[in-house]
Amino acid sequence: MSAVADLPTDASIGLLKRIPGGYLHAGSWFHPRELVRRHTAYIPEFDIASSTVTVNQFRVFVKDNGYAQDRWWNDEGRQWLDGRACGWGRADRKRPEGWDEQKKRPHHPVVGATCFEAEAYCAWLSAERGHTVRLPSEDEWERAARGDDSRPYPWGEVFLSNLTNTVESERHEAAPAASLPGDVSPFGVMDMAGNVQQWTSTSYAPLPEEVYPEGPLRVVRGGSFNDFAYGARTSYRRAYPPGYYFPFLGFRIVVESH
Repeated sequence: MSAVADLPTDASIGLLKRIPGGYLHAGSWFHPRELVRRHTAYIPEFDIASSTVTVNQFRVFVKDNGYAQDRWWNDEGRQWLDGRACGWGRADRKRPEGWDEQKKRPHHPVVGATCFEAEAYCAWLSAERGHTVRLPSEDEWERAARGDDSRPYPWGEVFLSNLTNTVESERHEAAPAASLPGDVSPFGVMDMAGNVQQWTSTSYAPLPEEVYPEGPLRVVRGGSFNDFAYGARTSYRRAYPPGYYFPFLGFRIVVESH
């Protein structure tokens, strides 16, 4: 079937993986941002998307005039959308950066989207599918990636460049979502070590020695084709202003059951 023929015409949640309730031993000793969040917490079961949201899926939101409907955007998102908040060089705030080129790769992760756009998509998809759809929290993301044994990589203890898409893999661009079967967590969640980084719903408080732009920050998890193995670890965390966007940054969803 051609890439054009199998474009969806309705909102798709995609394949979900049930993450059983269990204890997360979060963080590590390897970086100050990981050390500061070392804790153990019980995470109730939840459903998370097996892969990141694709261009195919986001395309339906764009075609449904999702950018023109205020109801999908929170206050901060509307300020960004209307140009009242810094766009970090974004010329067109009515679609993801590089959208025309992205549409040629419908099965790739959607990238070039701010956290505001990811949240608006979740609000729209919630209404379309009748379930609460949202970004994962940082703890949920890490639980889905690390499993019960707090492994440093989704597949185990040792980094293997052939299993994922990082700088070491020498692909130098995103691959289709869920196309690398080795990059899979103990719970069957894919693309947690590489391919594209992923927004979470968790706010970030900078460490005393860190310098960030003024304003709120969001935690971003997962490695990408632009990251080395160190940044692909399941405990590694970084943060960006929610209005940032990159060609190596996407998102995945959590779906709450009723």
